[in-house]
Amino acid sequence: MGESYIDETIKDELTRKIQPFNIESLSYDVNKIKKMPIKITMAYVLSGGLWVLFSNRILNTIIQNKSLMAHIKPIKGLIYILITSPIIYFIVYKFYDECKIRFYELKANHEKNQENLEQIIDAKDELRAQYEELTKKQLLIEKSKERYKLALEGTNDAIWEIDLVTNKFFSSDKFNDITGYDKNNITHLEDLVKLFAKEDREIEEKNFNDYIIGKSLYYKSSVKLNFNGISDKWVLIRGKCLRNSKGIATKISGSITDISGQKKSEEIINRLKYYDMLTDLPNRKLFINTLENEIVKAMDNEFKVAVLFIDIDNFKEINDTLGHDYGDELLRNVATLFKTSIREGDLVSRVGGDEFYVLMSDIKDYDQISSLCDRLQSILNREISIDDKHAYTSASMGITVFPDDGDVTNILLKNADTAMYSAKYNGKGKYSFFNKSMSDVVVRHVEIEKGLRNALKKDELEIYYQPQIDIINNKIKGFEALLRWDSSELGRVCPTEFIPVAEKSGLLIPMGDWIIKTVCLQNSIWKSRGYLYDTIAINLSAVQLENHKFEETLKKLIAETKINPKFVELEITESILMKDFDNNVKLLTDIRDLGVNIALDDFGTGYSSLSYLKQLPINTLKIDKSFIDNIVTNEREKSIVDGIIQLAQKIDLEVIAEGAESKEQIRLLKQMGCNQIQGYYFSKPLPASEIEEKFLKPNWIESYN
Repeated sequence: MGESYIDETIKDELTRKIQPFNIESLSYDVNKIKKMPIKITMAYVLSGGLWVLFSNRILNTIIQNKSLMAHIKPIKGLIYILITSPIIYFIVYKFYDECKIRFYELKANHEKNQENLEQIIDAKDELRAQYEELTKKQLLIEKSKERYKLALEGTNDAIWEIDLVTNKFFSSDKFNDITGYDKNNITHLEDLVKLFAKEDREIEEKNFNDYIIGKSLYYKSSVKLNFNGISDKWVLIRGKCLRNSKGIATKISGSITDISGQKKSEEIINRLKYYDMLTDLPNRKLFINTLENEIVKAMDNEFKVAVLFIDIDNFKEINDTLGHDYGDELLRNVATLFKTSIREGDLVSRVGGDEFYVLMSDIKDYDQISSLCDRLQSILNREISIDDKHAYTSASMGITVFPDDGDVTNILLKNADTAMYSAKYNGKGKYSFFNKSMSDVVVRHVEIEKGLRNALKKDELEIYYQPQIDIINNKIKGFEALLRWDSSELGRVCPTEFIPVAEKSGLLIPMGDWIIKTVCLQNSIWKSRGYLYDTIAINLSAVQLENHKFEETLKKLIAETKINPKFVELEITESILMKDFDNNVKLLTDIRDLGVNIALDDFGTGYSSLSYLKQLPINTLKIDKSFIDNIVTNEREKSIVDGIIQLAQKIDLEVIAEGAESKEQIRLLKQMGCNQIQGYYFSKPLPASEIEEKFLKPNWIESYN
């Protein structure tokens, strides 16, 4: 059918465009050409015959002189040729000229026809291509229709349409499954609206009408339906309008999707996002959101808002003594007591560990706050029994009030924190209202924490290195890396002051990562320059060991800095180790398996037990400075140090004596078999540049003798 259609079209085009030949004219031209030689011959014969018959008479009439006549007769044939030649030439030339004109006319006509023929051939190819394209599109449309039909039957969505002129409603069969109602009973828009939850109908009608009149760009709404008259189900309704030339909506169609599962997931996620999983109390995020809203209300209605920051006293000791399960159950009990003790409309929140917030709204006077604090202290001072185990606890509370102490959320929370620390410093089990004349200790703590939060960004932290000396060979054995902070606001802050604050505030995790990375980079640089030493030691805190990502972070930092793990040593104190002995031993064993060395710092100040010392995956034992200070004058302490050295050597541990400051101390330590010394006698901690110039480049230490 396609080819015959194309051929018919081409035939019509040929008929229209090809110039037709005039057959009669062409036949006339051919006959004329054929007769021309005959005509010329007959003319020549006729003229020749006439010349032969009448030439003598004509010449005798014209020429009377017989002598001249006698001369002319022999050339009369030549005269005939001279006379007839131009005539014949004229006749032939005229015929040639007519043929030439006719030839060019035929040629032009032929070229025109040839051009038209080529155009028609091109048109035929184009027409065939268009026909083939149309055929393909028709097939695609048919396939699309099939796919649409399958998609409509297989989709989880219901397809719907509303004629806005008649308000008639149409939907696909999936409507029955999603809503629990027969689509045949839902024939108008009003029928559909009746399925919505009553509390949603008004707002949904407004959203729909806003879209229809063009106030919103699209229609998309999550609606709660009364599923089959029994339970609730959430659906997502989406739609798009068809508008006439005046922009008036005449029809709208779209889809209905069952999102009940998604809504349930969102509820679970929101629960996880805004509630503490252990106590089921609101978490910090929800508390802050609520506090911000209450501040806005308080501004409008001119009432006060109080924030109580509660920290359970000695909770860590309870946790360590009675176990984490007991500690968790204790927190759940405390949370329940708090919830049942606060006023209706107030909010209690667990913000982490053993810390809670309480938000009190619409405060008329401070006595209301004091009354709640007394009540909370009273219930905490009672014996709490869990699994036949009994515990007494208390709490330190800090209170701040809006707008008296501040009008911004973070200021209020900071003030509550300051007040809580003031209560804790004053003996625990107390509560304290924030005031600007809080003790210098608390203010100093807050200043340090604030400064530490920006110390890394401001590049205020620096690593100093104290050499560890091999006194037998007068060589560098290694270094201990020590953190220093030169604050732009507070000046130089002692590590014993700022490190506990960093641990308490959680800042030591990022600071610790920075320390490890910085030291490993410096270690790598020095090793690349060929300097000779064994290790650089890095101190670890309990906070770092408690971080479940510590081992992973350590591996990453070692890989990034490209340092050989054998040149890295991690130091841990006895007191930190014993806080969670089994887990710490496992962690340190895994770290040592990486090739990293482990040193036990401040040995002798804690448990100093041979039984646990044998279990530790350590390479080095460091004797605390407090033992070294008096070995010259105190025989008892000298004997203790000697015993530690002998013990370490028997279990193949290296020993480093810390804090040696005199030749006599070093001499005694050497006699006891301790050949590695770290102390101010050789050098105080120095910046990396000074260490390199003074110790690494010379690679020699002046003898203490």
